[in-house]
Amino acid sequence: MIGRNVVRYVLAIATLALLLSNSAQASEDETMLMKQMSELRNLIEMQQNQLDSQLKEIQNLKNQLDQNTKAIVAKDENAEDADSSKMLTSSLPKVNLSLYGHVNKAALFADNGDDSSWYFVDNDNSDTRLGLRAAVEKFENWSIGGRIEYGIVSNASDDVNQLNDSNATSSNFQLRWAEVSVEHDTFGKVSLGKGDSASNNSAEVDLSGTDVAAYSSISDTAGAMLWYDNATATLTDLEVGDVFSNFDGLSRTDRLRYDSPTFAGFSLALSASSGDAYDAAIVYNRKFGETKVAAALAAANPGTDTVDMIYSGSASILFPIGINATVSAATQDLDMSDREDPVNWYAKLGYIAKFTESSTTAFSADYGETTDLDADGDTGKTFAVAAVHNLPDWGTQLYLVYRLHQLDRSNADYEDINVVMTGARVKF
Repeated sequence: MIGRNVVRYVLAIATLALLLSNSAQASEDETMLMKQMSELRNLIEMQQNQLDSQLKEIQNLKNQLDQNTKAIVAKDENAEDADSSKMLTSSLPKVNLSLYGHVNKAALFADNGDDSSWYFVDNDNSDTRLGLRAAVEKFENWSIGGRIEYGIVSNASDDVNQLNDSNATSSNFQLRWAEVSVEHDTFGKVSLGKGDSASNNSAEVDLSGTDVAAYSSISDTAGAMLWYDNATATLTDLEVGDVFSNFDGLSRTDRLRYDSPTFAGFSLALSASSGDAYDAAIVYNRKFGETKVAAALAAANPGTDTVDMIYSGSASILFPIGINATVSAATQDLDMSDREDPVNWYAKLGYIAKFTESSTTAFSADYGETTDLDADGDTGKTFAVAAVHNLPDWGTQLYLVYRLHQLDRSNADYEDINVVMTGARVKF
């Protein structure tokens, strides 16, 4: 009986020990599981923090990209403002430089009634050129600037003719501008050096959009072509440019020039040039709603023994529907009692059409007369139709013009000169 009880006690103790052992193992397993879960939670939190950091970096990069895109767009929108767009770097930190210019090449066909030929030319209506502007950062109301510009011309359209189809021997580099200027917002601008005289362009105001192909200086197109005289059956040495001129002031010259501030659209220009020449001009530019009006009136003393004064003026108006009109008139007061004063007048009607959102096409027809220029009694007559397709996004203009030159002179029978010119101007 005692032995049976001992066995029972032993079994009970063994069973209790086994239960306690299982309970300890379970507790140890539970501890291990909790540790593993804690490590997993820490790993997840660490990965989440890394993801948050990466998302923040991505957002910063996106914001920077948006800012860069806006800056590029703003620069593109202001690209046409050459004075405010820093295209070159000056050695001086407060001087801004800008490079500008264009290339203008054309094919020209001319027929003087006896001979006809094609010429490949630089369009002298607006010849190929390269320029550099310098502008010091404005301080208070003062601005200081400088400008250098060269024409880079080969085979000019006003220099080729039946006897000379290539004028490559002439100077290809022609200095157009070399000036310094000082301007005050209230008192105006003073310029010293080579550049426009006050009266230059006074006979050439033109809002038609076709001036690259046809404008008041009609001898820029085929101006050296020689007239053929049927009466004598000979090719004369008389050129188109000898009997046509718009008498456009004193052109570009070495001068001291003053330009007033603009008041209600009006401004005054005065200049004195080398050789005792001087001139003055009143210029008007204004918009009335969407209608543009421009005009100029000038008087010039060229300082020569043959011409006392030159009087010139022009005006142009462009309506918002695209219709435009231009007129120009000028005369020379000769210091010769045996000669009539030569006179020129010119008129143009035009239309600017917008067939697409990114381009315009301008059309025009013009007529002009110059009298008594080469000889008393001469009447040079000219007529033209022109079209210019403007692609502003490409800085390009494509043009086509037909011009007829006629000359009436006593005791002569000059054949008409027919001219066709087509080409392109690319600006930069």
